[in-house]
Amino acid sequence: MLGSKFFYLTGEQCKLLKEKILLFLESTGVKLDPHPEFFQILKQARLKVDESTGMVFFPRQAVLDLVGQAPNAFTLGARIPENALPLPRPDGTFYARACTGAHGWIDPEDGAYRKVTLADLKGWTQLINQLNEISFLPFLFPNDAPVQTADVHALATVLKNTSKHVWVQPYTAASVEHLIGLGAAAAGGRKHLMNNPVISMIACSLTPRAFKHMDLEIMLQSARAGLPVHACSLPGAGGTAPVTMPGTVLLAAAEILAMTAMIQAVNPGAPVVACPIIFSTDMRTGRSLQSSVEAMRGASMAVQFIRREFNLPTHNYGSGADSPVVDEQASAERAMLTTWMAAGGSDILGGAGQLEVATAVSPLQLIVDNEILAMARRLIAPFRLDDEEFGWETLGSTRPGQHFMTSEHTLKHCREGFMPVNFSRLTRDGWERAGSMSLMERVRQTFLEMQKKDNLQCASDDLVAEIDSLVQDADRSLLG
Repeated sequence: MLGSKFFYLTGEQCKLLKEKILLFLESTGVKLDPHPEFFQILKQARLKVDESTGMVFFPRQAVLDLVGQAPNAFTLGARIPENALPLPRPDGTFYARACTGAHGWIDPEDGAYRKVTLADLKGWTQLINQLNEISFLPFLFPNDAPVQTADVHALATVLKNTSKHVWVQPYTAASVEHLIGLGAAAAGGRKHLMNNPVISMIACSLTPRAFKHMDLEIMLQSARAGLPVHACSLPGAGGTAPVTMPGTVLLAAAEILAMTAMIQAVNPGAPVVACPIIFSTDMRTGRSLQSSVEAMRGASMAVQFIRREFNLPTHNYGSGADSPVVDEQASAERAMLTTWMAAGGSDILGGAGQLEVATAVSPLQLIVDNEILAMARRLIAPFRLDDEEFGWETLGSTRPGQHFMTSEHTLKHCREGFMPVNFSRLTRDGWERAGSMSLMERVRQTFLEMQKKDNLQCASDDLVAEIDSLVQDADRSLLG
C-alpha cells in the first residue's frame, strides 16, 4: 500500500539527534521534586540519583533498556468495546481528541465569551458523542466546581455522559488517586481497569528538565494501575527552550524519554504515549503560540523522530488556533495544523474545538474540526494498487471519448469519496436556493439539530450513583 507521509529528518540526522539526546540525559540529567519512594525505584533501575539535589542522570544503556520495555502497541479502553482504540490505528491514520483544560467558553448562540461550567461540560461531552472523528475526550476546567476538586467533578461529569475513552489531566497530586478511582468505577473495578483502561493520564515535565511532585505521582500511580500515560513535554522555543527548533525538539524528546524510562522503572511494559507538544514564542509580545509555522515544524519533527527511533505511539496538537475567536485566521491555522500533523504521522491529533492557544473552546468550531479531521484522514489514507483500483477492466472496455459516469465500476465505488456535511459544494444558484448561508450558519443549524437528540451514551443509574459517591468522598477528603 502507498502512504502519503513525509519526513523532515534523514536517517543520519535521526542518529545524530538520538546520540545528542542520550548524551544530554546521561551528562545533564533532570531534576525531580523530593519523592523518596520514586528515588528508590529509580536507583534500583540503574539510574543515578542524587537525593540531596533531586537530580537524576540516565546512563545510556539503562535508558535504552528501559525505554525498550515500553510497548509499541496497546489499546486505549472504553466502557463499551466498540469505542476502544487500538494504538497505532489499524488503518495507518490517526485518532482525534477534543481540547483539554480550557476555561473559556464561546457560546454557540451569540458568540459571547464566558467561563466554562459543569453544565457546559455535560453538553460538550454529549456533542462529542455525535462526532465520529472525535475518538476520545479530556475534560474542560469547570469554573463552578470547587477548585481543589475541579478535576474530580469534571471527570465524573464526563464519565457519566460518554462511553468513549477519557484522557485525564489531574490538577493536584492529592486528586490522582480519586481520579483513578473514578476510572476504576467506570471500568467495573480495579482489575477490569488494568485490562480495559477506560481512562489514560497526562504527566508533564516542567520544562526545562524539571518534574513536579504531582507528575511524579501521576507516573507512579498510573503505572501501577496499568493506565496508559501520555508523557508530555511542552517546551516553548525562545521561552522555556532554545529559540532554534532543533534544540527545542532535542529538549522535548529528552524529557519524554526520561519520563518513559521512569515509568518503565515502576512497571516494565507500562503503556506510554509520547507527547512532544511544541510551542513557539512570539518575540514581539512574549506570547506562547501553538499554531505558528515554527511550532508546526517542531511538533512534526519531534513526532517523526520519536516514532522512527523509539517506536512509541505519538500524540500532538492536530487542531486549534492562536486566534481568540472563530474567524478566518482560526480556519486557516487549524486547516494547516491538521493537515501537517496528519501527514507527519502523529497517531493522535489533539485540540479539536480549541481557540486562543487551548484556553477557550467553541462547540461550533468543534463541529467544523470534526469535518476537517475527516478530510485530513482521507487525504493521507494509503492507496492500494490492484486491478480493481486501476479500474483495469473498465478502462479496457471503454471507447475513446466515452465517459465513466454510468459504468458498473463507478456505481460500485461512487460512495467511497469524502462526503461533506457542512462544507458546501453547490453552485451559486444552488447555494442561493438553499438560503445563501455561510459555513458557520450551516454549522449553527447542525448544532441545533444535534441538541435535540437524546444522549445514548449515558452511564447506568448504578454507575452514576457510584461516581457521585466517589466525588463526595473526594470532596470530604480534599476540601476538609
